Amino acid sequence: MKVLSVVGTRPNFVKEALINKEMKRRGIHEVLVHTGQHYDYEMSRVFFQELDIPDPDHHLQVSTGLPGRQTAEIIEAVESILIKEEPDITLVYGDVTSTLAAALASVKLRIPVAHVEAGVRTQARYNPEEINRRATDTVSELLLANCEDAYEELIKENHTGSRIVLTGDIMKDVLIDTIKRFNINVVRGDYTLCTLHRAENVDNKHNLSAILRGLAQSGQKVVFPVHPRTRKKLDEFGLTEEFENSGNIQFSEPRSYLDFVTLLAGANKVVTDSGGVRRESYILAKPTIVAIELVWFPCLVKSGWKVVAGPASDKIADAIVNFEPPDEHPELLGDGRAYVRIVDEIEKQYNDRNKTSGTKGG
Repeated sequence: MKVLSVVGTRPNFVKEALINKEMKRRGIHEVLVHTGQHYDYEMSRVFFQELDIPDPDHHLQVSTGLPGRQTAEIIEAVESILIKEEPDITLVYGDVTSTLAAALASVKLRIPVAHVEAGVRTQARYNPEEINRRATDTVSELLLANCEDAYEELIKENHTGSRIVLTGDIMKDVLIDTIKRFNINVVRGDYTLCTLHRAENVDNKHNLSAILRGLAQSGQKVVFPVHPRTRKKLDEFGLTEEFENSGNIQFSEPRSYLDFVTLLAGANKVVTDSGGVRRESYILAKPTIVAIELVWFPCLVKSGWKVVAGPASDKIADAIVNFEPPDEHPELLGDGRAYVRIVDEIEKQYNDRNKTSGTKGG
């Protein structure tokens, strides 16, 4: 059996790590494609090294810019690779442009798609990730949900002809593995960790400045590894100098995966607009303040460990100082074995599939 796995962003690299090892352990031939959506391979090499992922078999150099143009570039490039490699299945992760583009290229060639992290939903219809998730789920044959919320959404949407499986969250698998492998101490330290990268916040001067004012108003120590896109906008909006001199916000360069996990493990609380970081912070039992009014995982809000403040300075400042979750911390994202279930399902569905059952081609 041959599996073609497509990655292009940091969250994709993380999710691929244990899948790659498990496939190798079982003797499954995996072809790894790195689209270069956010990082070219040289820039992302540190993630591959820390997560012990082999060099990609194919690394593309897609351009940044308008999403339609980037999607088209990835479709065209992945299509050529699919024709050359003839995999039995294409494996895609999450909700980025590379995910949707690879899924579309595959199904146009009658190659089935497995979608890790299927079924995650929000009500923001025109959110780019929401579009990518919904469209990818529609064309995927194997829908792998990471939590009950996502699983129930897929059942409700009645994806005829697809197999829906609740696996648990592979981000938890990798995070717990990394904590153990590098003996990282998880404590509630003396700082709040902040991450911001979503266009709704960083491309909007009002939202970005409001979030930073909230961090400053809290008076608490804040460590803020600044995403390159966010750094560019801080400079463009004239906010860098103002908030670097706030006294309590420590700006830093972006972190590698291992450095970020270490920073997260030592944080007291987390302020973020990231879908992945809000899950990682929950897994490590960090009270989490969401600085965007998008809820992808209602179960985390219901648990009491996450509060949605949006880009509101007063709410953010108050939550940094006063928000404390309940004592109970339920297991909502699986048992740390999602990667095993995912590969189990791929083997079960595609190991013995007769590749002559349908003619490949557009």
